[in-house]
Amino acid sequence: MNVDVSRGLRIEAEAAKRLLLQLREQGHSGDTDLAADIIEGQTSLHETIAAAIDQIDNLDVMVIGLKAKEEAFAGRRKAIEARAETLRAAIEQAMIAAEQINIPLPTATVFISKRKPALIVENEADIPSEFFVEQERPAPKLNKRALAAALATGRKVPGAALDNGSVSLSIRRK
Repeated sequence: MNVDVSRGLRIEAEAAKRLLLQLREQGHSGDTDLAADIIEGQTSLHETIAAAIDQIDNLDVMVIGLKAKEEAFAGRRKAIEARAETLRAAIEQAMIAAEQINIPLPTATVFISKRKPALIVENEADIPSEFFVEQERPAPKLNKRALAAALATGRKVPGAALDNGSVSLSIRRK
């Protein structure tokens, strides 16, 4: 039906264009009311446009329904992602407790890798100015890379520290 209305609109538009050309040839080009009356009487353009408006309304309702379904599916997706993350955390904790770094399985290899210590900014105001990059606006920017490198060498820097590092579960599928 959607294709039929589109096709009908094209046909009716062509008919209306022919009628307007005929009116111009007869010297009625400035009389828009006469043109509208003749187009309405000679074609079904108004009915075809009304049918197209009805289809637009129906499509708008379908879009609203689809958006509601998308929201419901997004909620489901988030719940499934949370369950998968909980399972990953449980595997990680079990491997740490069992002191297993690498477990080969028929479908995957699961391993624990140690991550390097991450920077913790405790109080930016206490950090020495040498770890800031000057810029006009908005204010000097903390050079986190230089700060982390200094801390990694064992240097004590007020206002910042490194955590103990963390472990990460990786799953390599076969």
